[in-house]
Amino acid sequence: MNPRQPTGRALFLLATTSVLAACGGGGTRTAPVIPTIIDPPAVNEQPPLNGDPAEFKTTEYNRNWGLDAVKAADAYAKGYTGDGVIIGVVDFNFDFTSDEINFHAASRDAEPEYRSIYEAQFGKPTTDTPHGQAVAVVAAGAKNNTGTHGVAFDAEVIAVDFFSGVRSYETVQNGIQYTVSNPYLYAYENGARVINKSLGFDEDDVVNNLPDVDRRYTLEFETSAIEAGALVVASAGNNSDPEPSLSNLEAINRLIDSGALSNGPGALILAGAVDENLEIAPFSDQAGNGIARNYFLVAPGVDVVAPWVTEENGAGLYLLSGTSFSAPHITGAAALILDRWPSLTGREVADILFETATDLGETGTDSVYGRGLLNIDAALSPVGQAAMAAPARNAPIGNTALLFSPAFGDTPALQVALESVMILDGYGRDFRIDASGLLVNTGGPRPLETYIGTQFRSESDQLSIGKRQLGYTVSRNRDSIPSFALTGAAADDFSADVTASFEFTGSTGNIGWIMGTGRSLTDALHQRPVSGSRSLIGADTSPLPIGQSNYFAISQPWGETSRLWIGIAAAEQKGLHALGADTLNRDAPTIAVTARLEKYSTHGVLGLELGVLSERDSLLGTRSAGGLKVADGAATQWLGLDAQWSFSDTLWISFDGTTTLTQSGSAGTGIIGNIGTIWGTSATASMHRSALFHYNDEFKLSLHQPLRVETAKASLWTGQAIDADGNVIFSQDFISLAPSSRELAFEMGYFLQLDGWRIEANVAQRLNAGHQAGLSDTIMMLGLKTRF
Repeated sequence: MNPRQPTGRALFLLATTSVLAACGGGGTRTAPVIPTIIDPPAVNEQPPLNGDPAEFKTTEYNRNWGLDAVKAADAYAKGYTGDGVIIGVVDFNFDFTSDEINFHAASRDAEPEYRSIYEAQFGKPTTDTPHGQAVAVVAAGAKNNTGTHGVAFDAEVIAVDFFSGVRSYETVQNGIQYTVSNPYLYAYENGARVINKSLGFDEDDVVNNLPDVDRRYTLEFETSAIEAGALVVASAGNNSDPEPSLSNLEAINRLIDSGALSNGPGALILAGAVDENLEIAPFSDQAGNGIARNYFLVAPGVDVVAPWVTEENGAGLYLLSGTSFSAPHITGAAALILDRWPSLTGREVADILFETATDLGETGTDSVYGRGLLNIDAALSPVGQAAMAAPARNAPIGNTALLFSPAFGDTPALQVALESVMILDGYGRDFRIDASGLLVNTGGPRPLETYIGTQFRSESDQLSIGKRQLGYTVSRNRDSIPSFALTGAAADDFSADVTASFEFTGSTGNIGWIMGTGRSLTDALHQRPVSGSRSLIGADTSPLPIGQSNYFAISQPWGETSRLWIGIAAAEQKGLHALGADTLNRDAPTIAVTARLEKYSTHGVLGLELGVLSERDSLLGTRSAGGLKVADGAATQWLGLDAQWSFSDTLWISFDGTTTLTQSGSAGTGIIGNIGTIWGTSATASMHRSALFHYNDEFKLSLHQPLRVETAKASLWTGQAIDADGNVIFSQDFISLAPSSRELAFEMGYFLQLDGWRIEANVAQRLNAGHQAGLSDTIMMLGLKTRF
């Protein structure tokens, strides 16, 4: 079939004119074919909105193979049906009594006067085939268990008949009075965001020697609506040409001249036709080698089921072919996008459809399929770089991470809050993701490999140089190799990292001093062994996130039985390359200043410590970046109290408690806003017994609570919706950053130095490991070490 409807062109009809051809036909058929139709079911097949595309593939849906070819059911499963969107269809012969279309009040039927003028200027009658009705049904036919439904079945349609005469004006040229109507701009001004134009002409449609009349009727160009901001979807043409029809090429040239082809809010899409094998239809015009290929999509246009009327069989559903029916598939798809994101411009909708099209033919944009096949599911998924919506500025997901230090535990409230977070794609469209996977908690069960590396991959010694002492430890760290190698992400260089700790101690008169590198200042002031902890649970190391620092401290007597130490340390937390966030790759510097007062007695020592820790790009050891950045730094004040009491030369007990107050720096630029004062605690109690079985052994029993955040609250700004202008509407909540429980760790250790051999045996049990409720681990280690 090849129904044709003539039209003129404004301010162009001086010597020649053209007949406007409806693009609903093609060279493949001369008459519509009646498909096999199954009687509609007696019950409503509308499925629940449960997110399953299969539930939407009803009998009504399956009658048009094109719906499934463009993955329309995937859109319906997401809740997008075109509700609230107005589609414009400029065509001819609508049935305004039909329940198959939700016609908008601004729809306009043909005016007999203008039809008569038009027929007179071409000397023949116009067609009465329901071309416009069929096109409108493909785009937005109602889902009512009758016949078939359209792509955007809940959309309204402003149907404007070619002969409606809307938005018309009169002008006279060469003694002929022209009535010039602009249905495209009319539809746009009445709310149509996307306008379907299944009309056009080609070189063969140009008519010379028109009848001598004194009145003519024509239309303004569709490009006037594009320049105003509309998205116009035009059928490519049905002449099997290697490029789109002449009317489309001229439209592109006009848009180039006005600068609106690649700029401004409006856009043009040319629609070619494919069959059920997704091959270009024999009758369809193709994308060509010119600029038009960049604005060319293909959609189902062969054997599309739609209402039609023939003299032989009357009204019913027919198999129709033509690019006229490819265009409304794309128009309906645009309405589905606008259903969800009404703030998008026509150009943004077009670009989304172009960018998400399924590539057909030669790779990339080609001369046959242009940008490819319409893919509604892909068009309703994030396109481009996804970013977390944040009040200050949006943060790319790929550069977002939050690595909490063990003191925060599992932060359950934040975990829950991040399970639904708004992200924006490259077009500012909002989606929801579970962002809790970007949150990493480091306080859970520890692999035994960590302990083995700590205890047995190091060499330590103590040297005397006159009145001075030099202690050192050299460690070989290969802990990272197994985990990276298993994921295939390991570097080619499997050599171990080597770290070293050195410490000089000495005195000049009454002034004592310590200087060193490779461990924390607090450990140095407590005069813990340079060789490091022999505890599996960290019972005899500093709870503060100071890290391996360069430090210096001096002391002087404070009365007869006391000594005051003052020290300073500088360190850097190493960058976290494995997390992928660029801003975490750099090291985070820390500076600590502390004063420690020690009181000695016959049976022990009592220590009081005050200190300040300044962090940059970290918060109590927590590293963060992008949308989950918590702060640009922090200042922590701590108060420590420790005591050691000896009952004899071989039996003593010790206690060490620390409390911290942390103030965050400037709030991060992500969704986590201001964080209040963070209060933390840590405590350890131990009993030591030496010479238990051998003069050179030691037994130790410890109860330990690692540093734990007791109270911490943060404001969380999460996007809730997009307003009419495309701005994110945020809500603010206050959440706790405290862990779900409190870790208590018990440890027994036995150490024996015997004839050059070091024997160690440790058993530890962590309850609520990493301050995570119900999470426990048991660690047992037996070690034997010697030099050779």
